[in-house]
Amino acid sequence: MSPHEVKEQKLTATFKALIKLLKSKRFEDISITELTRTAGVSRTYYYRNFKTLDDVISAYEMLRIIQYLRQLPNNPAKLTFETMMTHYFQLVADDADDQLTLIAAGKEQVIIKAFNTSYHYLQKDNVEQIDEYDYDFLSGAVVNVSIHWLKNGMVESAELMGKKIRQFL
Repeated sequence: MSPHEVKEQKLTATFKALIKLLKSKRFEDISITELTRTAGVSRTYYYRNFKTLDDVISAYEMLRIIQYLRQLPNNPAKLTFETMMTHYFQLVADDADDQLTLIAAGKEQVIIKAFNTSYHYLQKDNVEQIDEYDYDFLSGAVVNVSIHWLKNGMVESAELMGKKIRQFL
């Protein structure tokens, strides 16, 4: 296993341990010792990579978003806003249990920040400059719609949600 794969594996284990603990404890009551023990990683690993538990969430969300970006079409002509939103909603659906656990813990802002960062990345080569407020508006809107969708049991398909977001914006 490559060092990169080991790093991803440890991050995933740490995040999954945090989710497991959040199902029985309040966020504020989770200790680093308990988290690292549950994850099977050392405290040294934790302190080298994170300052707070929110950093664990952010790092994992960014890992998932990188995986999301790799699933997008390579052809810029096929990379429409609707396609990006459809893939995002599929990512949310794939991680529904984890997302609902984070939402129950009041960590929506961490999810919004990760979405915002990924959308910035996708737009980096766009000639038309987008105002920072537009990024914030879009991030908040899409994540809040995804939260509502999750809480309602994801009745609509990811494709339909991609179309809805395109229509809204």
